[in-house]
Amino acid sequence: MDFKWLDDFMSLRELGNFGAAAKARHVTQSAFSRRIQALELWVGTPLFDRTSYPITLTEHGEKFVPYVENLLEQIKVTKEDFAQVSLKTDNTVRIVSLHSFAVNLLPNLFRQGSGQFKTLNLAINPSVQGIDNHFQALIDGSSDILFAYNTQGMRPSFLIEDKVEKLLVSQEEIIPVISPRLLEQHASGEDYPYLAYSEHTFLHNVVAPLVDKSRCPLNQVFETTLTESLIKMAVNGYGVAWAPRHAIDAELSAGLLVRAFPEMTELLIILDIVCYRAKEANRQSVSQFWRGLSEVVESSFYGEKYH
Repeated sequence: MDFKWLDDFMSLRELGNFGAAAKARHVTQSAFSRRIQALELWVGTPLFDRTSYPITLTEHGEKFVPYVENLLEQIKVTKEDFAQVSLKTDNTVRIVSLHSFAVNLLPNLFRQGSGQFKTLNLAINPSVQGIDNHFQALIDGSSDILFAYNTQGMRPSFLIEDKVEKLLVSQEEIIPVISPRLLEQHASGEDYPYLAYSEHTFLHNVVAPLVDKSRCPLNQVFETTLTESLIKMAVNGYGVAWAPRHAIDAELSAGLLVRAFPEMTELLIILDIVCYRAKEANRQSVSQFWRGLSEVVESSFYGEKYH
């Protein structure tokens, strides 16, 4: 059994709708449905009455609830206990960020703050999937720092927003780019091949609505969850992609990519990059990191603090 099935079960029990529960769990409805079916197969009996609306628990499903609650509580306690054991030393700072931040932004940030961070062990987890889970991890102490965009879908819920503090790190441009070779070869009047972010990724939710309402002549030919993959595809002339500037500075400087549709200024997306920590975080290493980051921001990233 996969433990995430238990969270799926509780989500469907609460929301009573496969579509809403799948969205809350950040998976497609078909994948979510398969996971619920797999759980029912493992238990050996139907847990949900799919003929009712909203969907309700069967008699066996109701009996299963206290077992799930107990298992999830035991998993939480175990995770919390071993989260502390996993800290190699007290100077460890556990950081969660988008993959593109971990590859491009954070190394540059740490280089600029080498003096402030040199005694710290920075442990980076390049994955932001289920943003509410990551905010909860800050609060329960299983992670220390979260880097994210300051936009809808990546902010803390109103239930926990007063438990975290926020630092504005920088502003980011999400730019449509194309290889000069493809630009030269493109025939007038034809659609440009479009390299897209996969559904359920954060940048898909940012870029897709803009593309849908724009007058860009685009035809989607590729999609992926990884910014780095889109950039490689764009550099090799496969299509137009939207990419964060921090991830394409080298390609722009080398002339491997150029701005696509420069006359359409509405296609440029500007987002704030922010950093979060729990207000009650009291480990010395986390406080040192926060002070160091604040100094780097004030001196190099033209940012400002706000809470």
